[in-house]
Amino acid sequence: MDSSSGDIFLDIFSTCPIVPSLRKLMVMWFKSCFFIYISLFICNCSYFYENNITNQFEYYEDSTHNIDISNIDSVPKWNQIQGNTINFHYTKSAIWLRARASNETFKAGSILSFEWRVLDDIKLYFPNARKSYNEYRTGDSYPKSSWALPEALNPSFRIPKEPTDRYFYIQLQSSSLISFPILLLKENEFQNKILVESSATWSILCFSCVMLIISIFYTLAFRLREFFYYSIYVITNTMWCNTQFGNSFHSFWPNAIWWQGKAILFFLSVGIGASFQFTRLFLETKTKTPFTDKILKTLAAIGLISAIGVLFTEEYSFFSKVINLTYIVSIPLILLTGIKVFLMGEKRIIFFLTSWGLYFFFGYITIFYHLGITNYSLLAVYGPAFAFQLDLFFLLFNLFQKYQDLILNRNSILERMFTLESDQKNKYTKSKLEKIDYNHYLQKLELWMKEEKPYLDEKLDLEKTSIAIGLNIQQTSELINAKLKLSFRSYINSYRISEAKQILKNNPSVSVLSVAYETGFGSKSSFNSEFKKSTGITPLDFRKKQRVD
Repeated sequence: MDSSSGDIFLDIFSTCPIVPSLRKLMVMWFKSCFFIYISLFICNCSYFYENNITNQFEYYEDSTHNIDISNIDSVPKWNQIQGNTINFHYTKSAIWLRARASNETFKAGSILSFEWRVLDDIKLYFPNARKSYNEYRTGDSYPKSSWALPEALNPSFRIPKEPTDRYFYIQLQSSSLISFPILLLKENEFQNKILVESSATWSILCFSCVMLIISIFYTLAFRLREFFYYSIYVITNTMWCNTQFGNSFHSFWPNAIWWQGKAILFFLSVGIGASFQFTRLFLETKTKTPFTDKILKTLAAIGLISAIGVLFTEEYSFFSKVINLTYIVSIPLILLTGIKVFLMGEKRIIFFLTSWGLYFFFGYITIFYHLGITNYSLLAVYGPAFAFQLDLFFLLFNLFQKYQDLILNRNSILERMFTLESDQKNKYTKSKLEKIDYNHYLQKLELWMKEEKPYLDEKLDLEKTSIAIGLNIQQTSELINAKLKLSFRSYINSYRISEAKQILKNNPSVSVLSVAYETGFGSKSSFNSEFKKSTGITPLDFRKKQRVD
């Protein structure tokens, strides 16, 4: 994109009334998402405790894979499940469950829901009147259309209407067989659960689309590479959430058996590379924390290598552990690096620190769950999806703050545009100040500056100044450029520096960083640069000189 296109983007962004409306829209949407997630949490809490029938089953772990339904009676011993979840820690064994079909708990028409989305192969063998078994299949090894309950989000079975006193059996085989509960739902409970979870999934999708548009806008308008990586991060995390909690692949690609088992780990791996690249550029680790920068580069490479490994191997357990260990190292590393950068004077990353603090909390709960250290919990399963939304929400406002100085640069851009336009049309167009008393407006401008001190607001721009003195933007720009021989930025900064000198001289206890913010500068670096340009020395040297004098 050429510079004129970028200037147009920047001008539209800083003047368009849609921007504040967008902020209001984001707040409203966040409240809606929060309501949906609270509903999801309450709904699943209720089901987890009231509909959990995991301990109604006995189990047998078949490490040899020699047992099938024809010789199931040869199993020497069945063990009763004691807790509210089953946990087999990524075992490669076949797991058999059994329960009495005559048990009043298992009413005909009820739905058995296995609360872990990525189970490869589950078979239900239910006894029939012919003293044999009807077989029902579900799981990622089968096209969604052939599942026993194709409309279910999790692998599920409807209990057949076959009156019998015999045992029914369930065989589970999955490379991701970790802790999860088994629920027994009535038809209305089953439909309500689908509705709430689908609403949460769509809210994630809509919210992420808004963030993606904003990220692309930042990439194109400001030519900031970090937002290119942030866009990839948003896409991969959205796809991960929709794969983990939604039904998108089953709906749009129902026969993608090969892809269904790999999608979650693939998107997590690519997300690692993109998020770490974004973090490196966003926190400027290459110059501020070089050692951390090298670590993040290495971890990003591990993420991309893992993504390739997930696609071309079947070692899901190995790559799952690699990804989780990568997050274990990176989350505190990035959080501590952010704190260090914050203490170096970059106060605007406060929301970034907040989002990573939430990641620290939710992330570790989930990581320990995936590593088999802790058992199934609602926070472990749904926490990352909720934290992802908070991360987007907080980062949105952080981006508006951190790059506010780019919006302020609009003043100099407008001045350049008007100056160029004036030079081109000088032979044909009269001065914009020809028919006005410019001395009157100069006095009005000076009086406004001295009495109101608008320059203390870092968001002060040419448009606000024009409104204050009663001229249009072109007239105000020409007034300052032609009559005062200064650019708008230089004119405003002259007042800021004059104010800063007084504070540095009269208030020695106030830090240089505080002086910068109090006088309208957006960062310590820009304050130091403008102060030295004006006085020839840094603010700190100026203060030392005043003490000597």
